[in-house]
Amino acid sequence: MSNLENLYPMLVIFSYSLVLNSMPPLLSSFREFFNISIALSSFLPFFSLAGTVISNIFTGIFLNKLGIKRALLTGYSLTIVGALIVAFSGNYLLSILGLFVFGLSTGFGFTSSTTLLSQAKNPNFGFYHGAYGLGGMLAPFCITWATRNLGDFRDVYLMYAMMFLLLVFYTVIKTFPVLHSVQGAFSLRGISNAFRNADFLIFLSLLILYSSVEIGVITWAGVVMKDVIISSYTAYALFWLTFTLSRFFTNYLEKVIPLLLRTNTVILGFTIFLFFWLRNPLFFALSGLLFGPLFPYIQKNALVRIKKEHLTLFNGATYAFTSLGGSIVSILMGVIIERNIFLALLVPLIIFISMELVSLKTGKVK
Repeated sequence: MSNLENLYPMLVIFSYSLVLNSMPPLLSSFREFFNISIALSSFLPFFSLAGTVISNIFTGIFLNKLGIKRALLTGYSLTIVGALIVAFSGNYLLSILGLFVFGLSTGFGFTSSTTLLSQAKNPNFGFYHGAYGLGGMLAPFCITWATRNLGDFRDVYLMYAMMFLLLVFYTVIKTFPVLHSVQGAFSLRGISNAFRNADFLIFLSLLILYSSVEIGVITWAGVVMKDVIISSYTAYALFWLTFTLSRFFTNYLEKVIPLLLRTNTVILGFTIFLFFWLRNPLFFALSGLLFGPLFPYIQKNALVRIKKEHLTLFNGATYAFTSLGGSIVSILMGVIIERNIFLALLVPLIIFISMELVSLKTGKVK
């Protein structure tokens, strides 16, 4: 793929990021609109992530048979349907259905775009995941614009449906490389062998742990923080700004910080502790700088060590199980936060400690 073609996977993940990262700042709006509790509102992101788990497992196994173009078009179609359901429904259960349908779409988008990028001669996962950060950074502004100009916060999903419709038109006329058969032709025995491989399990475990704490903190930061110094929308925008900038500099950071995973995890634990204790949104914004480079750094190390025939399955399993972990952690933190906000801090702290222990035990990513 040429450098120009490398931009398409970034466009895909950016577009999905806008929709995914609109949910955390909108949780309070959904809760007020439907008059539901904090714990009940946690089912909105849960069902979105549940759809992601299902579709990533499916896409990771069958991407070779589907082909990249067909998989992407399937994902875009599901996104449009899910976004329209959320935009036009005034019902809590229908909104859950819409978010679940959208969740089903993300597996097709994430796994396909990651696989497409991995075929480049010099794939830059820092820039790829940086595009995800850009989506998160712009999501609060899209919400604000839709609320002010269209009159209803849910109309932001109508905007997203139109955006994905444009992606459909562009993708229909675009050509894609044919996947190598070895990357997607899995038997049940082959899948079993992949999950018994030490490198496969180590890196998958680290990505699950990282994503679980990232999703959990991002989902409930709006509830934890107080509107002091800056508003919650501004805090989310600043979080994604620092998150994105650090991802763009991942390759540089891993050179100047040899123990990038271990260093960031320790500082993150302290930063999140201060955030839950003081409830100051500036600490949440700062955490983005530390969260940012970890996923691309771990993923880059993984793709070097994992067997080539396991890559497509690894990409699918990564997004499936990280979403599952995020679902569990989000629900758990939501239930605890309703009773005691500071007590919910134990969940991310335990995960940070687990990441440190896995890294120390393996030595394959530090």
